[in-house]
Amino acid sequence: MKKALMTLGLAVLLAAPAMAGSVGVYGAWWTTEDASDSLGGGAWVDFYLGRGMEIELRGSHFSDFETVNDVGDTADLRVTAWDLGFTYNFGYGSANKLNPYLGGGGTIFSAELDRINNDKRLGTVDDEWGYYLVGGLELPISPHFALVGEAMYRQVKFEILGNDLGFSGVKQVVDSKGFEGNIGVAFKW
Repeated sequence: MKKALMTLGLAVLLAAPAMAGSVGVYGAWWTTEDASDSLGGGAWVDFYLGRGMEIELRGSHFSDFETVNDVGDTADLRVTAWDLGFTYNFGYGSANKLNPYLGGGGTIFSAELDRINNDKRLGTVDDEWGYYLVGGLELPISPHFALVGEAMYRQVKFEILGNDLGFSGVKQVVDSKGFEGNIGVAFKW
C-alpha cells in the first residue's frame, strides 16, 4: 500500500507541471502522548485544483523520539511521515496579505527503532497508517515567496515488538497522537 500511495503522489507531480501550486520547506515540532517531543523538518508540494482547493503531498522526518514502557525500558524511534491530502485556501488568488487555510488527509508513518535500553537489543516496528488535520496561515513576502505557519494534529499508534531476555515477545504500544507546529517558506508559481 505504501508503494501505491507513492505512485499516486508521483502521478500527481508528473501530471500537473503547468498547474499553479507551491513547493516549500519547514521546521517542525511534534509533541506526542506516549513519546518525547521531537524536532524535525519536512517539505511539501501542492497543486491548485480550483475554487480554493489544493492537493498536497508532504514528507516530514523526526529523528529523536524516546518512549518508556511499563517496566522502564526506553526505546528510541526515528519516524518519517508521508502525507497525501487536500487543503482549502480561503484567500487564494485574492489581494489578501494573510491567507488562511484548512485541510487534512491520510499518512503513512514509517518508523525505525534505534535501540532499547541504550543497548543493541533491537526490536521491530511496522509501518502504520494514520491521519492528519492542518490549519495554517500564509503571508506573501514577494510575488513568488511566502512565509508559512501551521498547526497540525496527527493520529497514529506504533507497536514495538521486542524480546524479554530472548524468552518471550514483548509488545509496546506507543500512542503518538499529538500536535505539530511547522514554520517554513514556500515558493509559489
